[in-house]
Amino acid sequence: MPRGGKRQGTPGRGYSNRTDLTSNYDQSENTAASGGLDAPAAPPGPSPEDSPMLLDPTQRPDEPITAGLPTGPGAGPQRDTRLQETQELKKYLPLIGMYLDNPDTPDSVRFLFRYIRGA
Repeated sequence: MPRGGKRQGTPGRGYSNRTDLTSNYDQSENTAASGGLDAPAAPPGPSPEDSPMLLDPTQRPDEPITAGLPTGPGAGPQRDTRLQETQELKKYLPLIGMYLDNPDTPDSVRFLFRYIRGA
């Protein structure tokens, strides 16, 4: 015996709340809007063979493996200049501060002012 009880609705008719199932879509409109069947194919993406493998030879044979680390041969870690640049922006705080009382000033300007002032 089927589960869920007796089927409700009229046999052969769709349900009014599921118009997506009862509509007869004309596929010719969709293909014409998307360029049709004669549209050029998208270029293929990169293949897995194009990606370097772990056991492949290095792409930088003259760079030591410890480059970027604080110890060992090679260039050390790059210096973060954001704090210094933020300190230099403090001289512009009076210019930005003039606009903080204006109701049309975007919140991003207010956040920038507080960020520079806090650095």
